[in-house]
Amino acid sequence: MTAKEPRTGAASSLGTGLRIINTVLERETSGRTGFNVARLADELGIDRSKASRMTQELCDRGFLERREDSTLRVGPEFFSLSQGLHQGVLARSRPVLRRLAIRYGASARLSVRDGVLVRLLRRESAAEQWQAPAGLITPCWCTGAGRALLLDHGETELADLLADYELIGVGGPNAAHSAQELVAANDHDRPTGMVAAHGEFEHGTTEYAVPVRDGHARIVAALALLGRQPGLEPDEDAIRADLTAAASELERFLDAGRRTWTGSP
Repeated sequence: MTAKEPRTGAASSLGTGLRIINTVLERETSGRTGFNVARLADELGIDRSKASRMTQELCDRGFLERREDSTLRVGPEFFSLSQGLHQGVLARSRPVLRRLAIRYGASARLSVRDGVLVRLLRRESAAEQWQAPAGLITPCWCTGAGRALLLDHGETELADLLADYELIGVGGPNAAHSAQELVAANDHDRPTGMVAAHGEFEHGTTEYAVPVRDGHARIVAALALLGRQPGLEPDEDAIRADLTAAASELERFLDAGRRTWTGSP
């Protein structure tokens, strides 16, 4: 998927940019020596000149940094969104996510949005297949968490957000291919309060997600449960109830933290 000089300043090819960042992140969290540009290009199977150009764009934006030995690591901008949530909320989310993951044998995740990107802040997984590093980024229009983060956006807002991106070629078989399709999907799910994304990011995978709101009713995060569709779909009503209750629990903690910081009653 290519972007047409995106206003957000993301790399010119969003799909490849996401792969680059996630590959650097996985290498860094593994504890092994980081990739330089040449080794990164070889790992991803892309042209070295393209890798050089795109990593420079990502470094310019602050998503990546170059060490003195020329290896790459994630940059300060990559984790900046987590500062928008009270750090206690991230800590409090762990038992909430773990309960969901164990009950449904899936991956429970807390994510935030940065433009067209969705960043995973914390996850608890009941099975090895659903492991994912904190910081993983995905597109907003073809994931349950991404759509939940956009539930308050109207058609004009979504069209403006996605104007610089070609949606075709990213995501699974049921991914939205236009802002209009994304609007229709969210209009369908909004009355239930939960996004049901079946095969939108990859074939056979379902992601249920609900928004987490601050004290001003603004969506600040998304709480999601991800797993195989046949395993989750029969429990959809129970998942909706549990995700909604879990989001309310985090919202109460978030609001209590806000009152503590501001001295509000």
